[in-house]
Amino acid sequence: MEFKPFQNHTQSIAIDELTIENQGERISIYGSLQIHQDQHSLEHAKTLLRILEQTVATLESQNLVIKVQQNNNDDVDVVKNPFLNDTNSE
Repeated sequence: MEFKPFQNHTQSIAIDELTIENQGERISIYGSLQIHQDQHSLEHAKTLLRILEQTVATLESQNLVIKVQQNNNDDVDVVKNPFLNDTNSE
């Protein structure tokens, strides 16, 4: 399967225990990948390199902003943790 950065918003690919996901206007990379001195690891490294090169090429072909402003969840309610003792209420 070919990974196309930023194109399919539900596409993901796994390289061993490393996951790379298209998520709208961002790509998420999480998990782990161990590279050993063997053919199997060489293929994993080449796959990862190919995806990162495609991602860089896609980004370089765009007119990018300096930094994307992320949502800062101002509308989230903070709830008191019922499992912590409130030392100020004695």
